[in-house]
Amino acid sequence: MASLKLPFQTAPAEERVVLGNERTGTLEFPVYNDLTITETAFMAANGAKNTAFTYTSKTALKIARVENAKPIDTHNFVSKVLVASMGGQVNFTELELAWQVKYIRELEETAFKVLELSVMQQQVLVTCVIRHRLPGMHEWNPEDTASLPSELCEAIYEFALKEQGRGEDFDKEGAVEEVAEMLGKSKTEPTEESSTPTGETSSTSSETSTPAPKSSRRKRSASSKADTSSSASEKEAG
Repeated sequence: MASLKLPFQTAPAEERVVLGNERTGTLEFPVYNDLTITETAFMAANGAKNTAFTYTSKTALKIARVENAKPIDTHNFVSKVLVASMGGQVNFTELELAWQVKYIRELEETAFKVLELSVMQQQVLVTCVIRHRLPGMHEWNPEDTASLPSELCEAIYEFALKEQGRGEDFDKEGAVEEVAEMLGKSKTEPTEESSTPTGETSSTSSETSTPAPKSSRRKRSASSKADTSSSASEKEAG
C-alpha cells in the first residue's frame, strides 16, 4: 500500500489474511479495512451500466399502465416481491397477490436480471481486490474471476465486502432487514394491509372485543334489574 511509504508518526498496522483452503488453494491478501482510491475508481469504471432500479422500475411502470395504478405503488409491490425472494418477511394485499399471478413472467424476468446484476457486481469486486492486492495480477479481469471455484470466490467476496465496509462484517440477514425496512415492511414488525376500492393499500388494525370483568357484568345486571323494577312500579302507579 502506497500510504505505508509516508512518514507516519504512528504507522498503520500491517495486517494480512489467508483465504481459501486445501481444496481451493489459499491466497494471502493485505488488509486495509477500506478500499483504496485506485480500487474505488476501478469499481466505478467497471460497474454495471444499469442498476436494480432500472429493472424494477420498468416492470413497475408496465403494471401501473395496465392496472391504472400509481407507479409508486406498483414499484413498491415489485420491490416487495424481490425482498420476499431474498427471504424477507413482507405482507401482500389481495390485489398484490393477484398481480403476482398475473405478472409472474415479468416478475421472474426482473428477479433474474437483478440476480444477474448481483453476480456481475460480485465478480467486479472480487476482481478488484485480486487485481490490486496480489502481486503480478494487474491484468486479472472479471472473466478470470468467473473461472474460479465458487467456494474460493465466495471467500474473497466476503473479505472484499468487509474491506468495502471499512472492517465491518457483512451481515446478510441485516441487509435483507434493511431493504425490508426501507420498504416499510420490517421483518420483526410486519404490518397488516388491505386493499382499498381504488387499488391503493392502507394499513388496518383488527380490533377484538374482550369480555367485561365479572364485577362489571354484575353491576350492569343489578342496574338493569333496578331499572326494570322501577319501570314496573311506575306502571302500577299509573
